[in-house]
Amino acid sequence: MHPPTADPTADPAATTVTPPRRPTTLALFARFTDELLFGAADVLLPTIRSSLGLSYGQLGLLNAALAYVAYFLDPLLALLIDAWRRRWLLAGGALLVAASTVLIGIAPTFAVLLLAYALYGVGAGPLAYTADAVLVESAPESPRRIFARATALDTFGALLAPALVTAWLWAGLEWRWLLVLLGVATCGYAALLATTEFPPGAHAPRAEGKLVAELRANLRAVLANREAVTWLVYLRLFYAFEAPVVYRSVWLVDSAGMSQQQVGVYVAVTTGCSLTGVLTLERWLSGVAPRRLLIANNVILLALSPMWFLLPGDATRFALGAVISFLFAMLWPVARASALTTASGRPGAVTAVNSLTGLLPITLGLGLLAEVVGLTAASLGTTLLAGSLLLLVAWRWLPRGGAR
Repeated sequence: MHPPTADPTADPAATTVTPPRRPTTLALFARFTDELLFGAADVLLPTIRSSLGLSYGQLGLLNAALAYVAYFLDPLLALLIDAWRRRWLLAGGALLVAASTVLIGIAPTFAVLLLAYALYGVGAGPLAYTADAVLVESAPESPRRIFARATALDTFGALLAPALVTAWLWAGLEWRWLLVLLGVATCGYAALLATTEFPPGAHAPRAEGKLVAELRANLRAVLANREAVTWLVYLRLFYAFEAPVVYRSVWLVDSAGMSQQQVGVYVAVTTGCSLTGVLTLERWLSGVAPRRLLIANNVILLALSPMWFLLPGDATRFALGAVISFLFAMLWPVARASALTTASGRPGAVTAVNSLTGLLPITLGLGLLAEVVGLTAASLGTTLLAGSLLLLVAWRWLPRGGAR
C-alpha cells in the first residue's frame, strides 16, 4: 500500500451543492430515528420472546434476516445515493423502518416478526446512508464536526430507547402500543422527508439511460482513489476492533461475574460516556488534525483494552470502560466522514464498497473462535490484532492534512 494520492478520476467540473438548512436538519435525525426504533425493539426482545414463545434459534433467525437482507441490498441502494433523487431514498427508508416497527408491535406469529425484521434490513440502509451523504456535503469545510454532532444525536437515541421502554412498562402500558406509536410517529418524519427537496449528488446522470453507466463510473472512481481505499480499510479494521463489543454483555456475566442488573447499569454508564465523547469530539476537531486525534486515541485504547479484560474488580472495569467508551466513540465519526468526502463527491459509491466489505463474517468468526479458545482469549486476541493494524494504518497511510 502506498501513501494516498489525488484522485486520478476526479472531475474538476463537478461541484457539490450545499443543502439549505431544512434538509440538513432532517438528515441529522435519520440515524437518531434508526437508533430509537431498533433500540426500543431490541430492549423489548425478551418480552417479545416470552409473548410469542420464541426459541433461541428463532431469535438468531430474526437477526440473520435483518443482517443478510441489508448485506445484499445495501451496496446497490448505496450506489443510488449519487445517482437518484435522495428524498425518495430517505423517505422510503423511513417509511420501511416505520412499517417494520409497527409490524413488530402487532406481530401475532414468528413468520410476521421475521418479515418485519427483513423489512427493517431493507429500509435502514437507505435512510442512514443517504443522510450521511447529505450531512457531509452540507458542511464541506467541516464534515467531521457535523458528523460528530450527528453521532451525538444518534447516541442520545440509543440512550432514549431503553429509558422510554422502562418508563412505558413501569406505567403499566402494553408494550405493543409503544412500538406502534413509534412507528406511526416515524411515518410523519417520512412525510417530511418526502416533501423536502435534497440537492442531487455531484455525479448524478445528466441524461436519460445513463444511470447504469454512471453507477459503474462512480464505483471505478472510488476503487481507483487511494485515499478512499485507505479510509475504507481503516473502517473495516475499526469494525473488527469493535467486534468484541457484540459479546460484551455475555462476557460480563459469564467471565466477570456481573448480574443482569449490573450489566444494564454498565451499558447505561458507558453509553453516556460515548455520548460525552462525541460531544467533545466536535470541539476538539476545531484545533486537532484528524489523523493525530485517531493515532492518540488508538494508542490509549490499545493500552487500556487488555487491562479491561484482565484486571479484576467491578469498580476497575467500570472506570476503564468509561474511559474506553469516551475515546472509542470518537473513531467512527472521523473515519466515516473522512471516507465519504473522498472520491470527488461520490459518498454513495464509497458506502457501497464499504457495505460489500461488510460481507466478511468478522463477528461470526470471533464467536467460532471463542468456542475453541474461550471468549476472553478470542476477544483479547481480536482486540490486540485489530487495534495494532488500526494504529499501523493511521500512522503509515492516513492523510497528514491539518485540522478541519
